[in-house]
Order: sequence, then structure tokens, then C-alpha cells
Amino acid sequence: MPSITQFNDFMASTGPAYLKSADAVINEAVKNNYVLSRLLKEKASETLVQGGTSIKDVIVFDDASTYQKYQPNDTFTWSNPQVTDTLSAPWRFSMDYMSWTDQEVELNDGDAKVMYKRLKRIKEMRMWTSMLNGMENDLWAPSQGNSTNMEGSGGKEPYGLPAFITEDIGAVTTFGERGGRPIGWTTVLGIDPDTDGRWSNQISFYDRALPANDAATSKTFGGFNSGTRTVHALFGAFDEMYLKVQFKAPLTQRQYFEETNFSRQMILCSRLGLNQYKRSLRATNDMLVSPQDSAYNTPTFSGIPLEYCANLDDAAIFPIGNASVNDDKSGRDGATLVTTSGGSETGSTTIDKGARYWFVNGQYLTPIFHSTRYMKKHDVMRHPNQPFTWVQPVDCWWNLFCNSRQRHGIIAPVKTT
Repeated sequence: MPSITQFNDFMASTGPAYLKSADAVINEAVKNNYVLSRLLKEKASETLVQGGTSIKDVIVFDDASTYQKYQPNDTFTWSNPQVTDTLSAPWRFSMDYMSWTDQEVELNDGDAKVMYKRLKRIKEMRMWTSMLNGMENDLWAPSQGNSTNMEGSGGKEPYGLPAFITEDIGAVTTFGERGGRPIGWTTVLGIDPDTDGRWSNQISFYDRALPANDAATSKTFGGFNSGTRTVHALFGAFDEMYLKVQFKAPLTQRQYFEETNFSRQMILCSRLGLNQYKRSLRATNDMLVSPQDSAYNTPTFSGIPLEYCANLDDAAIFPIGNASVNDDKSGRDGATLVTTSGGSETGSTTIDKGARYWFVNGQYLTPIFHSTRYMKKHDVMRHPNQPFTWVQPVDCWWNLFCNSRQRHGIIAPVKTT
């Protein structure tokens, strides 16, 4: 006869292989999730696992050149340039749990050992799926209204991709049109992009009304991102972004999937974005190098696949304004920007509705786990008000860390007519 005491002891004393080491946790995550798994894939555990009170790294924004030319017998003035800044991210604490009841365990027939293993595996599968799906959703948390919650030591939200990749043009224009502070933020990982212009992501705009191969135009915007901006057709924006983020083209599709320096290069988009790209390919089919199945089921750009990310279908992460001035013609002009929340790609108040394309380089974006709390399993316990229910918590200390924003970019829509 199965015993709840025996089962609790079994749960407390045994653990799945993926909870025994950081490497195993990472491998298990790779099997279950999408963007999270791509950011973890084949990275060494010393990169993914750290200790300490916070996550830190140093970055060089200025080469502070000391190069010079000279003649024999010249005298020199020596200097010792200080060129590093420190990036810092607080730990974030995530928790999930397994639960079971006396009845669930004891009202079972058959061999107790077999039942214990089967029920344990079911509980672990549910908890593990829930935990990793939650982390995956955290990657797409909106930056609007989350400055303190992500950047502050007392917040709960891990950084999401929108904190590092924004379509809000920064104040420093030395390096062209780049995403600076996320809306409502003053620093990112402790660094102000409006002071250090290289701490910014790449941006290209495309006119969703232009045929995909048309030439670029200039457009003067009012309101959000005001100023004269270069606006491309869709394929022109891809050309620009590919060079800006310094992606490298694999020679073959097999090379892309087998070599991590290629497979870490990602172009992510929603269903709307993927279908728009495929329609543009069909429209220009007579100009392509070789005939293609009209479905374009695996479209690529320079050998890098465009990948559907379901979270982007309805993620409320894009700039919004008051609905009275946000129409499909020119949402940026005259829009009153909302800083506390965002909208989906086609939301009624989204500034410039339309598909976005995210160029992400996983070499420079890493989920980092704390060395003592990677999916740590705790003791079985029960609440005095629920005497027949047992709970086993599992917690994880982690955060998403970016050590170069300029290796990432976003292609955002506008409409010039």
C-alpha cells in the first residue's frame, strides 16, 4: 500500500539528473524552450554560472588612442587611459513548485516503487515546463513602466529583450540612428546610453507602404523620434541592419545549424512579420537567383533564417500614444507618448503599427544563473491550513545579461505617405 510518508521521503531524497549540476540544467532548458534555449546553447558553464552579490562585467566604449608617429629623438608624453565601464545587473529570484495530496498518493494500486517513479516524473515535467515557460515569457517583458522593477535592486522582473533592444532613438547621434534609453529609463545595466553612445542598439526603419525593393527616402517626423530619418523599403532595411549588427553569412544551411558562431545569429519576428516577408519574396520572385516553392516555408536573409517567435504575436512591448492621433497613416506625428505601458504590433494605440524584426546575437546576450541557486530543490512541506496537500518548492536566481547592445538591432515600421 503506497504511503504518503514514503513518497515524501522519496521526493526529498531523489532528484532528476538535470538538477544535479549547472551543465545539466542548461541542457534540459535547451530541450524545452525557444529563445531561452538559443541563448543558452553550447555556452560554457563558466559563462552561464556566476556567484557574488550581483552580475557584473566590464565594457570598453572608447579606444582612447595612444597611437602616434614620430621622428628619432622626439620626446613623448605618456598617458594611462581609463577606458572601461562596469555593467551591473541585480539577481532576480524565480520560483515554481511541485504539489500533491494524500489521496493522490495513497489511492493507488500496484507496486509502490513504480507508482512513485511515475508520479514523480509527472510532477517534475509539469513544474519544469512551467518554470522554463515562465522564464521564456520574462524575456519579452515590456520595458515601459519597468525601469525600477528591472534596473533597481528591489525589483522582481528580470531584464527582457526590450530593455536592451528599443526603437526609441537615443540622444547621442554620433553613430547614426540607434536605440538609446528604453522609454521611461535613465540607465541600462547602470550605464546611461545618452552619455555613452556606443551603449545603444541598432535601428532601421522601413515604410510598410513601399514595395519591398524600392529605394530609401527621407522622412521628417514629429512627436516620438522626431527629426529627419532615413526610411527604407523592407529589403533595404534588412540590408542596412545586416551590416550594422555585423552578422556573418554561413556558406550552407548545415553550417548555420552546426556552428554556434552562426546559429547564435537570430532574426526573430511575429507571425505577421514572417508572413509579410514571405509575401515580399513572392512579389519579387522573378528577380531571385533561382525559382522557389511559393510557400517560402523557411525564408532566410543572407543564409540566416527568419524565425517565428509566438510571444511577439501579442507582446505589449511597443511604443503607444493617445488613440486620437495614432492612425495607420503616420502614428509618430503628433503622438503623445505613453511611458508606463506598451502595445502590441497592431494595437489600436501603437505608434506605427506593423511587424518588427529583431536581430539578436546570442554571443552577446546570456541568461546567467547563480552558482548556489540553479533550480535548487527544497524540502517537502505542508501548510497548517491545508494538512492534506504537500509542496516542494524549486527556486532559481538568475537574470538576462547583455554585454554589447550594438550587436543587436530592430527593424521598425513607419508610413511616409
